[in-house]
This record gives sequence, structure tokens and C-alpha cells, in this order.
Amino acid sequence: MTATAATSVWKVSSGDNVVYVGGTLHVLRQSDYPLPPEFDRAYQHADKLVFETDLEQLHSAEVLQRMQQAVRYPEGISGLDKRVSAPLYQRIVRVWTQYGLPAEALERLRPSGIVITLTMLNLKQVGVDAQGIDDFYHSRATADGKPVAGLESVEQQIRLLSGMGAGDEEKFMRISLDELDQSGGIINEMVAAWRGGRLADLEHLVIDDMRRESPASFRTLMVDRNQQWLPQIDAMLRDRPVEFVLVGSGHLAGKEGLINQLQQRGYRVEPVAE
Repeated sequence: MTATAATSVWKVSSGDNVVYVGGTLHVLRQSDYPLPPEFDRAYQHADKLVFETDLEQLHSAEVLQRMQQAVRYPEGISGLDKRVSAPLYQRIVRVWTQYGLPAEALERLRPSGIVITLTMLNLKQVGVDAQGIDDFYHSRATADGKPVAGLESVEQQIRLLSGMGAGDEEKFMRISLDELDQSGGIINEMVAAWRGGRLADLEHLVIDDMRRESPASFRTLMVDRNQQWLPQIDAMLRDRPVEFVLVGSGHLAGKEGLINQLQQRGYRVEPVAE
């Protein structure tokens, strides 16, 4: 049975040991603040915050430079124009230039570089202008002197970035461009589903298309990562400090999601009340 909630924060218990799990949106609008009070309740009870990765290191100049390299194909290797059909590549160029970006800047960009660039510009157009939940609580924990940690290394994040859509470029780029066309409405639906802790809606918005159209990307970006994180959450439920784990909301939804998987492991999983 999947936990039902009017919140995206869950309390996971094993005897007297507790871990809070919160679903986040990595970017938000100023109008989306203040955050739901359940996030603050979990934060106040937590001794330590755990994010997808080390956010301080992720934002460092050295890592940002490595990420810029990771989203480009090395010299001597075929670019995206040789990995997708000509009509799709023409569509990519058309969308790219519609955002005022020079066509030559596309050269040697991997799918991740294109999708991230277009997504950030598109989100800015629809009013996304504030830091996401992860960065908000990382800054707060740092100011309050609470320890922070990551579920995966920055190196793992860089590998994920460079590999996005690899071997499945046609479907990955088509789905990404389709989602870009719908993003104005999707951001409203996403925020509403996240605020209400509606896992079925989050599954529909975040997971369904990827699971159906691009199963390799779905396994790499969602399923495998969830499976790598679960043993770490198991370990947190065997120690006394209380952790607050904050990960993208899509990782909580669906039968492969953390909430269902934690229930399957026999833990008590209950929504945090306002």
C-alpha cells in the first residue's frame, strides 16, 4: 500500500529510529514560498540533512567547469547531428535559435547540455526565478551549523550528466522537446502535486513518459539511483541521529519509488502532519 498524504514529507520509522524523507523541486518561483510547514517540522527534528549529492561541491567553480566538459562530446567523436534523425535535429536547431542562442553553440553538445540549457531558459520565461528546496535547506543548514551529506558523489552526478540519453538519443530528445512545449502548464501541475503529496500525479507528470518511451534513461536516472540510495537509508534507520533526506519528488513516486520501496522493506511510513 502506498502512503497517502497532503504533504511531500514522510516520517520513516524503524523502532525508535527515524528518518524524514522529503520530495523536492529543484527550482521554484518566488510565489511558491513560503514552503509547506511540514518541511520546517522535519528540519527542526533533524540532526543532519542529506541531499542527492554534496551541493557545496556541486556549485564550486571546479565542478561547474567539469560539468561543462561533461555535456560536450570529445573531439573526434560523432556529434548529436549524427545520432538523431535529420528532422529531429532540424527541430532541435529551430527551438535552440528561437531562444536566441546561436546555432554554432550547438556543436558538440550532448543531449544533456541541450536539454538543461533550453529547460533553464524556458523556466525563466514562465517565472521560475527562485532557488529550489534543496538549495534553500542546504543554505539554512549551513547557517545553522547542521551537518549535511550526499547520497551520491559529484563524480556520479557528472557521469549521469554526460550519459543522459546515451544510446536512446532520438526518444530522449523528442520527449524533452515535447515537455518543453508544455512546461508552462506542467510547472503549475508539478507544484500542486508536490504540495499535496499526490504521488500518483507526480508519477504521471515525472515518470510515465520516461518509463514508457525511454526505459534505459528511466532505469539509469530513476530506478538504479533509488536502489543505490535505499541501503543508505537503511543504515540511517539503524543509527540514533535523525536525518532529513531531500531528493527530487519523482524519486518518491511509483512502484520503484522510495516511499513504496521503504514500505516494502517493512518500515512504518507516514505523512508528516501540518
